[in-house]
Amino acid sequence: MGIIKEACVGSFLEAKKAFELGAQRIELCDNLKEGGTTPSYGTILLAKETLDLPINVMIRPRGGNFVYSEEEIRIMEKDIALCREARVNAVVIGALTVDHRIDEAVVKRLVEKAGDLEITFHMAFDEIEDKEEALEQLIACGIHRVLTKGGPGTALANRETIKALVKQAGDRIVILAGGGVTRENYEQLVEYTGVKEVHGTKIVGPLT
Repeated sequence: MGIIKEACVGSFLEAKKAFELGAQRIELCDNLKEGGTTPSYGTILLAKETLDLPINVMIRPRGGNFVYSEEEIRIMEKDIALCREARVNAVVIGALTVDHRIDEAVVKRLVEKAGDLEITFHMAFDEIEDKEEALEQLIACGIHRVLTKGGPGTALANRETIKALVKQAGDRIVILAGGGVTRENYEQLVEYTGVKEVHGTKIVGPLT
């Protein structure tokens, strides 16, 4: 099996372009300047109906930090329920405590709501200092995949950290490398770290 290229997109039109350029999977978002928030239900449905590839939907009610109020958690639960109805491939979640650790209580609530959907934990992971411990927590919570650039900066700059996470993960959870990863440099990252999945807004070329 070859390397899976997941295109991060901020609209339906970008998703369509990524599909045409050969992306194997889409992370569907809105507001990429904010790091990605939940796209509209109409966008999700049209992408699911017209693009023949797995659609992973960002579940994030706002930009900013990853510490959420009860109301925001309930919004995310409702958005996940809609994604289940739409039969997308996966939801992309993340929640931290004020001291930058995995908020296990919130993550478990969202995992439960996701049911049989795949679940990716997004780049909130990169704000965590003890990534080794965090990875074990996410495995225990039932997360299938972690999107990471290994820390501040780009995935290539943090390739040692990503390589260590790949080794730790084994076949228990997938490490999805993103952060400055493009069509031109992903092979270098794959060769060094051993990741089998890569992510980026330019992973199959420019989308705009």
